[in-house]
Amino acid sequence: MSSSKMKLGYWKIRGLAEPIRMLLHYAGVDFEEVVYEQGDGPGFDKSCWFDVKFTLGLDFPNLPYLMDGDVKLTQTVSILHYLSAKTGLYPKSSNPADISRYDMIDHVIIDFFLVGVRLCYSPPDAFAANKAAVIERGKDFMKQFSSALGDNKYFAGDDITGTDFLMFEAIDMFVKLDSAFIEQDNLKKYMERIRELPQLQKYFTSPDSTHNWALNNKHASFR
Repeated sequence: MSSSKMKLGYWKIRGLAEPIRMLLHYAGVDFEEVVYEQGDGPGFDKSCWFDVKFTLGLDFPNLPYLMDGDVKLTQTVSILHYLSAKTGLYPKSSNPADISRYDMIDHVIIDFFLVGVRLCYSPPDAFAANKAAVIERGKDFMKQFSSALGDNKYFAGDDITGTDFLMFEAIDMFVKLDSAFIEQDNLKKYMERIRELPQLQKYFTSPDSTHNWALNNKHASFR
C-alpha cells in the first residue's frame, strides 16, 4: 500500500461505488471518501462534481474514481480489479481461461446492474409500467449466475474476490425492488454467506455505514 491514504470519489449514494467500499472494508484498508452530493429538486444540481471533473488528473474523468498515490483510476470493474490484486482478493488461478472467465462474469454483472439502474432512473410512469418486466429480465440473469456459481462458496471457488462484492450489490439492488427476487437456493445462501462475513459486520450494522445510503441519486424514481 502507498503511504498516503487512498481516496474514493463518488456520489452520496451506494450505486456503482458500493462494491468498492465493501472490498476496502473487508480488506481493512483505511481510505478517504470524497463525497459529491447532488442538489435537491427540481434542479438536482450536480455542479459539485462537474466543476472539478476535469481538474483531478484523471485520464477518463468519471465517478467512481480511485486515487492511490500516483495511480488514478475510473470505472468500477477496473478499480475492483486493481484493489483485488493489491489486497490479495484476486482469483488464485493463473490459467488465462480462468482469469478471463472471472472478468467475463464481472462485465455480465454490470449489464445486470444497469438493467435495474435504468429502471430506477426512468420517469415514474415508466417505472411503474416496466418494473415487472425488468424484474423478470433480472431473474433471467439470476438463472445464469446460479449455474455459474454451482456448489462453490464464491464465484472463484473457496476464495472471495472483487467479483463477489460486485455481485452482492447488484443482487441486493434487485432485492430492494422485489423482496422475493432471489429464487435459487445457492444464491440465497451466497448472499447470506457474505452478510455473515466477520470482516463486514461493522459495515452492515453501523448506523454511519454507507450501506445505509440511498441506492440511487435524488432524481431517480426509486432510491
